[in-house]
Amino acid sequence: MSVAAEGETSLRVGLAGAALVMALALYGAFSAPAPPSVRLTEAAIGALLLLAVGWRAPLFAATGHALRRADLPTWEALAIPALAWLLWAPLLRGAALGWESADILRDVVPLFYLFLPVLLVPALRRGGVWAERLLGGGLILAGLLFTLRWWKEVQWGFGAVGVRAMTDGGAYFLNAPSVLFAAVALPVLALGLAARGGVARWIAAPACALAGAFCLAALAGAVHRSALGLALLSGVAVAVWWARRAPWLILLILAGLALVGGLAGESLFGAWGQAAEKTRLTGVNARWDEAAAVFQHAAQSPWSLLFGDGWGARLENPAVGGWRVSYTHTLATYALVKGGLLGALALAAYFGGVAPALLRLLRVDPPLGWALLPPLLMALGVHTSFNGAKINIYQSTKYDFSSFVIGGNFPAL
Repeated sequence: MSVAAEGETSLRVGLAGAALVMALALYGAFSAPAPPSVRLTEAAIGALLLLAVGWRAPLFAATGHALRRADLPTWEALAIPALAWLLWAPLLRGAALGWESADILRDVVPLFYLFLPVLLVPALRRGGVWAERLLGGGLILAGLLFTLRWWKEVQWGFGAVGVRAMTDGGAYFLNAPSVLFAAVALPVLALGLAARGGVARWIAAPACALAGAFCLAALAGAVHRSALGLALLSGVAVAVWWARRAPWLILLILAGLALVGGLAGESLFGAWGQAAEKTRLTGVNARWDEAAAVFQHAAQSPWSLLFGDGWGARLENPAVGGWRVSYTHTLATYALVKGGLLGALALAAYFGGVAPALLRLLRVDPPLGWALLPPLLMALGVHTSFNGAKINIYQSTKYDFSSFVIGGNFPAL
Protein backbone atom coordinates (compact mmCIF):
# COMPACT_ATOMS: atom_id res chain seq x y z
CA MET A 1 0.00 0.00 0.00
CA SER A 2 1.35 3.43 -0.92
CA VAL A 3 2.05 6.13 1.65
CA ALA A 4 -0.82 8.21 0.28
CA ALA A 5 -3.24 5.28 0.54
CA GLU A 6 -2.10 4.55 4.10
CA GLY A 7 -2.60 8.19 5.01
CA GLU A 8 -6.09 8.20 3.51
CA THR A 9 -7.00 5.03 5.42
CA SER A 10 -5.68 6.47 8.68
CA LEU A 11 -7.65 9.66 8.13
CA ARG A 12 -10.83 7.69 7.44
CA VAL A 13 -10.33 5.58 10.58
CA GLY A 14 -9.62 8.68 12.64
CA LEU A 15 -12.77 10.42 11.42
CA ALA A 16 -14.84 7.30 12.12
CA GLY A 17 -13.44 7.07 15.65
CA ALA A 18 -14.09 10.74 16.34
CA ALA A 19 -17.65 10.41 15.01
CA LEU A 20 -18.28 7.41 17.26
CA VAL A 21 -17.07 9.19 20.40
CA MET A 22 -19.04 12.32 19.49
CA ALA A 23 -22.19 10.23 19.02
CA LEU A 24 -21.77 8.69 22.46
CA ALA A 25 -21.02 12.07 24.04
CA LEU A 26 -24.15 13.58 22.48
CA TYR A 27 -26.15 10.59 23.60
CA GLY A 28 -25.08 10.92 27.22
CA ALA A 29 -25.18 14.72 27.37
CA PHE A 30 -28.37 15.59 25.50
CA SER A 31 -30.39 12.46 24.60
CA ALA A 32 -32.12 9.82 26.73
CA PRO A 33 -32.34 6.01 26.87
CA ALA A 34 -35.82 6.31 25.36
CA PRO A 35 -36.34 9.68 23.66
CA PRO A 36 -39.97 10.64 22.94
CA SER A 37 -39.25 11.15 19.23
CA VAL A 38 -36.43 11.52 16.75
CA ARG A 39 -35.37 15.02 17.68
CA LEU A 40 -32.45 17.07 16.39
CA THR A 41 -30.11 15.42 18.89
CA GLU A 42 -31.10 11.91 17.84
CA ALA A 43 -30.79 12.87 14.16
CA ALA A 44 -27.27 14.17 14.84
CA ILE A 45 -26.38 10.94 16.65
CA GLY A 46 -27.66 8.92 13.70
CA ALA A 47 -25.65 11.03 11.26
CA LEU A 48 -22.48 10.57 13.33
CA LEU A 49 -23.05 6.82 13.49
CA LEU A 50 -23.51 6.72 9.74
CA LEU A 51 -20.23 8.61 9.40
CA ALA A 52 -18.58 6.07 11.70
CA VAL A 53 -19.83 2.92 9.96
CA GLY A 54 -20.22 4.24 6.40
CA TRP A 55 -23.24 3.88 4.14
CA ARG A 56 -22.37 0.57 2.51
CA ALA A 57 -22.52 -1.63 5.61
CA PRO A 58 -26.12 -0.67 6.54
CA LEU A 59 -27.31 -0.92 2.94
CA PHE A 60 -25.64 -4.27 2.27
CA ALA A 61 -26.87 -5.70 5.60
CA ALA A 62 -30.49 -4.57 5.14
CA THR A 63 -30.64 -5.98 1.60
CA GLY A 64 -28.71 -9.19 2.33
CA HIS A 65 -26.01 -8.24 -0.19
CA ALA A 66 -23.37 -8.68 2.53
CA LEU A 67 -23.98 -12.45 2.45
CA ARG A 68 -22.06 -12.59 -0.83
CA ARG A 69 -18.75 -12.05 0.97
CA ALA A 70 -16.57 -15.14 0.74
CA ASP A 71 -14.86 -14.51 4.10
CA LEU A 72 -18.06 -13.94 6.07
CA PRO A 73 -17.72 -15.10 9.71
CA THR A 74 -20.35 -17.49 11.04
CA TRP A 75 -21.91 -14.96 13.40
CA GLU A 76 -22.37 -12.46 10.55
CA ALA A 77 -23.83 -15.18 8.33
CA LEU A 78 -26.50 -15.64 11.01
CA ALA A 79 -26.93 -11.97 11.90
CA ILE A 80 -27.47 -10.58 8.40
CA PRO A 81 -30.46 -12.80 7.47
CA ALA A 82 -31.86 -12.23 10.97
CA LEU A 83 -31.67 -8.46 10.47
CA ALA A 84 -33.23 -8.68 7.02
CA TRP A 85 -36.12 -10.81 8.30
CA LEU A 86 -36.75 -8.70 11.40
CA LEU A 87 -36.66 -5.53 9.34
CA TRP A 88 -38.91 -6.46 6.45
CA ALA A 89 -41.38 -9.10 7.74
CA PRO A 90 -42.65 -7.13 10.79
CA LEU A 91 -42.50 -3.90 8.78
CA LEU A 92 -44.80 -5.27 6.08
CA ARG A 93 -47.02 -6.93 8.69
CA GLY A 94 -47.37 -3.68 10.64
CA ALA A 95 -48.13 -1.70 7.51
CA ALA A 96 -50.75 -4.26 6.44
CA LEU A 97 -52.46 -4.03 9.84
CA GLY A 98 -52.54 -0.26 9.61
CA TRP A 99 -50.45 0.69 12.64
CA GLU A 100 -49.43 4.31 13.15
CA SER A 101 -46.32 5.26 11.18
CA ALA A 102 -44.83 6.92 14.28
CA ASP A 103 -45.23 3.68 16.25
CA ILE A 104 -43.65 1.69 13.43
CA LEU A 105 -40.70 4.09 13.38
CA ARG A 106 -40.30 3.68 17.16
CA ASP A 107 -39.68 -0.02 16.58
CA VAL A 108 -37.64 0.09 13.38
CA VAL A 109 -35.06 2.61 14.62
CA PRO A 110 -34.18 0.55 17.71
CA LEU A 111 -33.82 -2.55 15.54
CA PHE A 112 -30.79 -1.04 13.84
CA TYR A 113 -29.26 -0.28 17.21
CA LEU A 114 -29.80 -3.86 18.29
CA PHE A 115 -27.95 -5.03 15.18
CA LEU A 116 -25.30 -2.34 15.40
CA PRO A 117 -22.50 -4.93 15.80
CA VAL A 118 -23.14 -6.04 12.21
CA LEU A 119 -22.45 -2.47 11.09
CA LEU A 120 -19.88 -1.48 13.69
CA VAL A 121 -17.51 -4.45 13.65
CA PRO A 122 -15.94 -3.66 10.23
CA ALA A 123 -15.07 -0.19 11.53
CA LEU A 124 -13.61 -1.70 14.71
CA ARG A 125 -11.50 -4.09 12.66
CA ARG A 126 -10.05 -1.20 10.67
CA GLY A 127 -9.30 0.79 13.81
CA GLY A 128 -7.59 -1.99 15.75
CA VAL A 129 -6.89 -1.65 19.47
CA TRP A 130 -7.47 2.10 19.44
CA ALA A 131 -10.99 1.57 18.17
CA GLU A 132 -11.67 -0.72 21.14
CA ARG A 133 -10.37 1.90 23.55
CA LEU A 134 -12.41 4.65 21.93
CA LEU A 135 -15.53 2.50 22.12
CA GLY A 136 -14.97 1.64 25.77
CA GLY A 137 -14.04 5.20 26.68
CA GLY A 138 -17.04 6.59 24.82
CA LEU A 139 -19.39 4.22 26.62
CA ILE A 140 -17.95 5.19 30.00
CA LEU A 141 -18.28 8.86 29.07
CA ALA A 142 -21.94 8.38 28.11
CA GLY A 143 -22.63 6.56 31.37
CA LEU A 144 -20.97 9.28 33.44
CA LEU A 145 -22.90 12.01 31.63
CA PHE A 146 -26.21 10.24 32.22
CA THR A 147 -25.31 9.82 35.88
CA LEU A 148 -24.40 13.50 36.22
CA ARG A 149 -27.72 14.49 34.68
CA TRP A 150 -29.58 12.23 37.09
CA TRP A 151 -27.76 13.62 40.13
CA LYS A 152 -28.53 17.13 38.93
CA GLU A 153 -32.20 16.18 38.53
CA VAL A 154 -32.35 14.96 42.15
CA GLN A 155 -30.49 18.10 43.27
CA TRP A 156 -27.28 16.27 44.22
CA GLY A 157 -29.02 14.51 47.10
CA PHE A 158 -26.15 12.19 48.07
CA GLY A 159 -27.42 12.01 51.64
CA ALA A 160 -30.68 10.41 50.51
CA VAL A 161 -28.97 7.20 49.33
CA GLY A 162 -30.12 4.40 51.61
CA VAL A 163 -32.56 6.70 53.42
CA ARG A 164 -35.37 6.87 50.88
CA ALA A 165 -36.00 5.54 47.38
CA MET A 166 -35.06 8.31 44.97
CA THR A 167 -36.92 8.99 41.75
CA ASP A 168 -35.84 7.59 38.40
CA GLY A 169 -36.71 10.93 36.84
CA GLY A 170 -38.78 11.69 33.80
CA ALA A 171 -36.11 10.61 31.30
CA TYR A 172 -34.96 7.45 33.15
CA PHE A 173 -31.28 8.27 32.67
CA LEU A 174 -30.11 5.40 34.90
CA ASN A 175 -31.83 2.80 32.70
CA ALA A 176 -29.15 3.31 30.06
CA PRO A 177 -26.83 0.26 30.03
CA SER A 178 -23.91 2.65 29.61
CA VAL A 179 -24.50 3.74 33.24
CA LEU A 180 -24.16 0.18 34.50
CA PHE A 181 -21.16 -0.36 32.21
CA ALA A 182 -19.45 2.72 33.68
CA ALA A 183 -20.35 1.62 37.22
CA VAL A 184 -18.60 -1.73 36.68
CA ALA A 185 -15.87 -0.84 34.19
CA LEU A 186 -14.43 2.10 36.14
CA PRO A 187 -13.64 0.12 39.33
CA VAL A 188 -12.35 -2.72 37.15
CA LEU A 189 -10.12 -0.24 35.34
CA ALA A 190 -8.94 1.11 38.70
CA LEU A 191 -7.84 -2.38 39.77
CA GLY A 192 -6.03 -2.92 36.49
CA LEU A 193 -4.20 0.40 36.76
CA ALA A 194 -3.15 -0.32 40.34
CA ALA A 195 -1.93 -3.80 39.41
CA ARG A 196 0.26 -2.48 36.59
CA GLY A 197 1.80 0.22 38.78
CA GLY A 198 3.49 3.48 37.89
CA VAL A 199 2.93 6.99 39.21
CA ALA A 200 0.44 8.02 36.52
CA ARG A 201 -1.58 4.83 36.94
CA TRP A 202 -1.64 5.16 40.72
CA ILE A 203 -3.01 8.68 40.32
CA ALA A 204 -5.63 7.60 37.78
CA ALA A 205 -6.78 4.52 39.74
CA PRO A 206 -8.48 6.38 42.65
CA ALA A 207 -10.14 8.76 40.17
CA CYS A 208 -11.60 5.80 38.27
CA ALA A 209 -12.75 4.13 41.48
CA LEU A 210 -14.42 7.35 42.67
CA ALA A 211 -16.19 7.81 39.33
CA GLY A 212 -17.43 4.22 39.48
CA ALA A 213 -18.71 4.78 43.02
CA PHE A 214 -20.50 7.89 41.73
CA CYS A 215 -22.44 5.71 39.26
CA LEU A 216 -23.06 2.91 41.75
CA ALA A 217 -24.41 5.38 44.31
CA ALA A 218 -26.91 6.63 41.74
CA LEU A 219 -28.12 3.09 41.03
CA ALA A 220 -28.39 2.45 44.77
CA GLY A 221 -30.26 5.71 45.32
CA ALA A 222 -32.87 4.78 42.71
CA VAL A 223 -32.95 1.18 44.03
CA HIS A 224 -32.03 -0.55 40.77
CA ARG A 225 -31.92 -4.02 42.26
CA SER A 226 -30.91 -6.08 39.23
CA ALA A 227 -28.20 -3.64 38.18
CA LEU A 228 -26.68 -3.56 41.66
CA GLY A 229 -26.79 -7.35 41.96
CA LEU A 230 -25.09 -7.87 38.61
CA ALA A 231 -22.51 -5.19 39.41
CA LEU A 232 -21.71 -6.92 42.70
CA LEU A 233 -21.38 -10.30 40.97
CA SER A 234 -19.01 -8.89 38.35
CA GLY A 235 -17.01 -6.98 40.95
CA VAL A 236 -16.44 -10.12 43.01
CA ALA A 237 -15.44 -12.12 39.92
CA VAL A 238 -12.90 -9.50 38.80
CA ALA A 239 -11.53 -9.05 42.32
CA VAL A 240 -10.95 -12.81 42.63
CA TRP A 241 -9.31 -12.89 39.18
CA TRP A 242 -6.90 -10.08 40.05
CA ALA A 243 -6.22 -11.45 43.54
CA ARG A 244 -5.02 -14.74 42.04
CA ARG A 245 -2.59 -12.91 39.77
CA ALA A 246 -1.48 -10.17 42.16
CA PRO A 247 -2.15 -11.35 45.74
CA TRP A 248 -1.03 -8.03 47.20
CA LEU A 249 -4.12 -6.46 45.63
CA ILE A 250 -6.21 -8.23 48.28
CA LEU A 251 -4.92 -5.72 50.82
CA LEU A 252 -5.82 -2.85 48.50
CA ILE A 253 -9.32 -4.23 47.92
CA LEU A 254 -9.89 -4.78 51.65
CA ALA A 255 -8.63 -1.27 52.40
CA GLY A 256 -11.00 0.15 49.79
CA LEU A 257 -13.93 -1.79 51.22
CA ALA A 258 -13.06 -0.63 54.74
CA LEU A 259 -12.91 2.97 53.55
CA VAL A 260 -16.28 2.68 51.82
CA GLY A 261 -17.77 1.00 54.88
CA GLY A 262 -16.46 3.70 57.17
CA LEU A 263 -17.66 6.57 55.00
CA ALA A 264 -20.95 5.16 53.73
CA GLY A 265 -21.74 2.07 55.79
CA GLU A 266 -25.11 3.37 56.93
CA SER A 267 -26.09 4.24 53.36
CA LEU A 268 -25.02 0.79 52.17
CA PHE A 269 -27.13 -1.02 54.77
CA GLY A 270 -30.02 1.32 54.03
CA ALA A 271 -29.79 0.64 50.29
CA TRP A 272 -29.73 -3.11 50.97
CA GLY A 273 -32.86 -2.80 53.09
CA GLN A 274 -34.62 -0.75 50.42
CA ALA A 275 -33.80 -3.33 47.76
CA ALA A 276 -35.18 -6.11 49.97
CA GLU A 277 -38.33 -4.12 50.70
CA LYS A 278 -38.86 -3.31 47.02
CA THR A 279 -38.51 -7.00 46.20
CA ARG A 280 -41.09 -7.86 48.88
CA LEU A 281 -43.56 -5.28 47.59
CA THR A 282 -43.16 -5.58 43.82
CA GLY A 283 -41.52 -8.95 43.22
CA VAL A 284 -40.57 -9.10 39.54
CA ASN A 285 -42.82 -6.20 38.52
CA ALA A 286 -45.63 -8.38 37.09
CA ARG A 287 -43.30 -10.04 34.57
CA TRP A 288 -45.26 -13.31 34.71
CA ASP A 289 -48.60 -11.57 34.16
CA GLU A 290 -47.10 -9.73 31.22
CA ALA A 291 -45.67 -12.92 29.73
CA ALA A 292 -49.06 -14.65 30.09
CA ALA A 293 -50.75 -11.74 28.32
CA VAL A 294 -48.21 -11.93 25.50
CA PHE A 295 -48.71 -15.69 25.01
CA GLN A 296 -52.49 -15.29 25.12
CA HIS A 297 -52.30 -12.51 22.55
CA ALA A 298 -49.99 -14.48 20.25
CA ALA A 299 -52.27 -17.53 20.39
CA GLN A 300 -55.27 -15.61 19.05
CA SER A 301 -54.45 -16.54 15.45
CA PRO A 302 -51.84 -18.54 13.52
CA TRP A 303 -50.69 -15.32 11.84
CA SER A 304 -50.02 -13.59 15.15
CA LEU A 305 -48.28 -16.69 16.45
CA LEU A 306 -45.97 -17.09 13.45
CA PHE A 307 -45.43 -13.51 12.32
CA GLY A 308 -46.49 -11.40 15.29
CA ASP A 309 -48.45 -8.18 14.87
CA GLY A 310 -45.58 -6.31 13.24
CA TRP A 311 -43.69 -3.16 14.08
CA GLY A 312 -45.95 -0.53 15.58
CA ALA A 313 -48.23 -3.02 17.33
CA ARG A 314 -49.49 -2.29 20.83
CA LEU A 315 -50.50 -4.63 23.62
CA GLU A 316 -52.77 -4.31 26.66
CA ASN A 317 -50.01 -4.80 29.20
CA PRO A 318 -50.98 -5.83 32.76
CA ALA A 319 -47.55 -4.73 33.97
CA VAL A 320 -48.58 -1.10 33.39
CA GLY A 321 -52.18 -1.31 34.55
CA GLY A 322 -53.63 -2.67 31.31
CA TRP A 323 -52.65 0.32 29.16
CA ARG A 324 -52.08 -0.31 25.47
CA VAL A 325 -48.36 0.27 25.10
CA SER A 326 -45.79 -0.51 22.44
CA TYR A 327 -43.31 -2.26 24.74
CA THR A 328 -42.90 -5.13 27.16
CA HIS A 329 -40.40 -5.56 29.97
CA THR A 330 -38.24 -8.23 28.32
CA LEU A 331 -36.84 -8.59 24.84
CA ALA A 332 -38.19 -12.14 24.44
CA THR A 333 -41.82 -11.13 24.96
CA TYR A 334 -41.33 -8.00 22.88
CA ALA A 335 -40.00 -10.08 19.97
CA LEU A 336 -42.93 -12.48 20.23
CA VAL A 337 -45.50 -9.67 20.11
CA LYS A 338 -43.89 -7.88 17.19
CA GLY A 339 -42.30 -10.70 15.18
CA GLY A 340 -43.99 -13.89 16.32
CA LEU A 341 -42.22 -17.22 16.61
CA LEU A 342 -40.29 -16.66 13.39
CA GLY A 343 -39.06 -13.28 14.59
CA ALA A 344 -38.08 -14.74 17.96
CA LEU A 345 -36.18 -17.53 16.18
CA ALA A 346 -34.35 -14.98 14.02
CA LEU A 347 -33.36 -13.08 17.15
CA ALA A 348 -32.24 -16.31 18.84
CA ALA A 349 -30.08 -17.16 15.81
CA TYR A 350 -28.45 -13.73 16.01
CA PHE A 351 -27.68 -14.05 19.72
CA GLY A 352 -26.58 -17.64 19.30
CA GLY A 353 -24.08 -16.49 16.70
CA VAL A 354 -22.61 -13.70 18.82
CA ALA A 355 -22.58 -15.54 22.18
CA PRO A 356 -19.25 -17.32 21.49
CA ALA A 357 -17.57 -13.91 21.16
CA LEU A 358 -18.55 -12.98 24.70
CA LEU A 359 -17.51 -16.39 26.04
CA ARG A 360 -14.18 -16.03 24.26
CA LEU A 361 -13.75 -12.55 25.72
CA LEU A 362 -14.38 -13.91 29.23
CA ARG A 363 -11.47 -16.31 28.65
CA VAL A 364 -9.08 -13.90 26.92
CA ASP A 365 -9.81 -10.71 28.91
CA PRO A 366 -11.93 -11.57 31.98
CA PRO A 367 -12.01 -8.01 33.45
CA LEU A 368 -13.45 -6.58 30.25
CA GLY A 369 -15.77 -9.54 29.80
CA TRP A 370 -17.18 -9.21 33.32
CA ALA A 371 -17.59 -5.46 32.84
CA LEU A 372 -19.63 -6.06 29.69
CA LEU A 373 -21.77 -8.87 31.07
CA PRO A 374 -24.05 -6.88 33.45
CA PRO A 375 -25.22 -4.26 30.92
CA LEU A 376 -25.72 -6.96 28.31
CA LEU A 377 -27.87 -9.04 30.64
CA MET A 378 -29.82 -5.97 31.72
CA ALA A 379 -30.42 -4.67 28.21
CA LEU A 380 -31.24 -7.99 26.59
CA GLY A 381 -32.90 -9.96 29.34
CA VAL A 382 -33.94 -8.42 32.64
CA HIS A 383 -34.13 -4.71 31.92
CA THR A 384 -37.09 -2.91 33.44
CA SER A 385 -38.94 -0.93 30.82
CA PHE A 386 -40.36 2.51 31.41
CA ASN A 387 -43.60 2.18 33.31
CA GLY A 388 -46.28 4.74 34.04
CA ALA A 389 -48.25 7.18 31.98
CA LYS A 390 -45.74 7.75 29.19
CA ILE A 391 -46.60 5.56 26.23
CA ASN A 392 -44.96 7.51 23.39
CA ILE A 393 -41.48 6.19 24.07
CA TYR A 394 -39.01 3.94 22.36
CA GLN A 395 -38.92 0.37 23.56
CA SER A 396 -36.31 0.44 26.26
CA THR A 397 -34.51 -2.84 25.80
CA LYS A 398 -33.17 -1.74 22.44
CA TYR A 399 -32.96 1.99 21.92
CA ASP A 400 -30.25 2.57 24.50
CA PHE A 401 -26.98 1.86 22.72
CA SER A 402 -26.81 -1.58 24.29
CA SER A 403 -25.52 -2.69 20.92
CA PHE A 404 -22.47 -0.50 21.41
CA VAL A 405 -21.68 -2.70 24.37
CA ILE A 406 -22.22 -5.81 22.24
CA GLY A 407 -20.05 -4.33 19.51
CA GLY A 408 -17.14 -4.21 21.91
CA ASN A 409 -16.97 -8.01 21.85
CA PHE A 410 -16.12 -8.37 18.18
CA PRO A 411 -12.99 -6.42 17.20
CA ALA A 412 -10.93 -9.55 16.68
CA LEU A 413 -13.47 -11.48 14.62
